[in-house]
Amino acid sequence: MGKLFTDEQIAQANQINILEYARQVGYTVEQITPKEFKIPNYGGLRINGTGSKWNCFTEKDGGGPIQFVMYMEKKSWVEAVKELLGLSANENSSMRRVTRDIEKEKEKGEFVLPEKNSTYKHVFAYLINTRKIDKDIIFSMVKEKKLYENTHRSCVFVGYDREGAARYASVRSTNTQGSSYRGDVANSDKAFAFNIAGASNTIRVFEAPIDALSYATFLKHFDSENKDHMLALGCLGDAALKRYLNDHPVVNKIIFCLDNDRWGHEALNRWVEAYKPDYSLAHHFPKGKDWNEDLVSFFKEMEQRRDGQEFEEEAEM
Repeated sequence: MGKLFTDEQIAQANQINILEYARQVGYTVEQITPKEFKIPNYGGLRINGTGSKWNCFTEKDGGGPIQFVMYMEKKSWVEAVKELLGLSANENSSMRRVTRDIEKEKEKGEFVLPEKNSTYKHVFAYLINTRKIDKDIIFSMVKEKKLYENTHRSCVFVGYDREGAARYASVRSTNTQGSSYRGDVANSDKAFAFNIAGASNTIRVFEAPIDALSYATFLKHFDSENKDHMLALGCLGDAALKRYLNDHPVVNKIIFCLDNDRWGHEALNRWVEAYKPDYSLAHHFPKGKDWNEDLVSFFKEMEQRRDGQEFEEEAEM
């Protein structure tokens, strides 16, 4: 098996300006000195003035652009390189390269949604059958144009501004075997991430759209009439949360429903400090790594119990 990336591609990923990348994906970047920048609420994380290196004193971590994406977005090395290069998967799961020149993107600044497929069958099969998300919830997202299938048979989750214009989209491959891609569409604005509109004074905050949809499925299954707002950040930056709270002043309670891992717990600690002066705060971690893992396990256990009960009933006959 050949190398997944050429030396040229790895070099290109390592040439991405960390400061530009951080701003592009929605992190707040503040200048400390002419030669040093920071991202607030991330401990001792510092970026040098050229945007080529970073380090985090509290975690004793650091490196170049690839390591920055790995640390901030919780991605593997391969996923981080793909993110920086703007790689996407075609329908046969082989990877094609899409040049991602940040300076050119800044000049044109155009956000274009991926082309729609003529069917939704791959998205429905993946989200409903594989991911176990409630079909009515999926259909409602399609009806609201917040979810569709692109020509690569992937899920596209869309975020809109208050005027109804699409400003953000994330892509999630429906592949269950082999290569699987996930990432934001070029020129997406993370401040307008995917959300499920609510009617209460509470917002539940997730890392990914599938986790928000999984949690909504749990609520529906247990006959809970959910009216809370639900927001998927698309990462562990809070640009989308700040924007949503600004647009919905009625919201005064935040429930963080992040992944149950190191990064989710660290993000919770940061945001408790940042938001506790102005909001009522709570958190709800899944039993497993994330909410979809819990959902899939829940339905698997239900099936096993049902199969066991049917076996016992047949044995008694």
